[in-house]
Amino acid sequence: MRWKEKLGEEIRRARAKKGMTQEKLQEALQLAGLKLSLTTLKYYESGKWAPDFGDLRTIAQALDADYFEIDDNIRVDFSPNGKLRLDTLPQQLTLDLDAEGRVNIRRRPQYSTIVNKIPA
Repeated sequence: MRWKEKLGEEIRRARAKKGMTQEKLQEALQLAGLKLSLTTLKYYESGKWAPDFGDLRTIAQALDADYFEIDDNIRVDFSPNGKLRLDTLPQQLTLDLDAEGRVNIRRRPQYSTIVNKIPA
């Protein structure tokens, strides 16, 4: 399973757990200041598209999700209120998509930064 599909499955599962329809989630996101079309939300859940990190954080807040698993070894983790953790963790991951469709993964162990690029 591709990581976008896994992330979409996680969003869909969290939405179902919260007992929300896609329309209700869209309304909650709009109240939080994130204007997404229903089509965009459906593409996120189907794994065709992936939200950027800020949008993913807002989605997590709306769903009361502490984290989303996107791979067996990768988890996007939020604090209980959906904000980035302010304390330093032993290892943090940052995921970004570049213009060529590759995923930039930055892993920050205690004293260094490691950057890997893999095809999306």
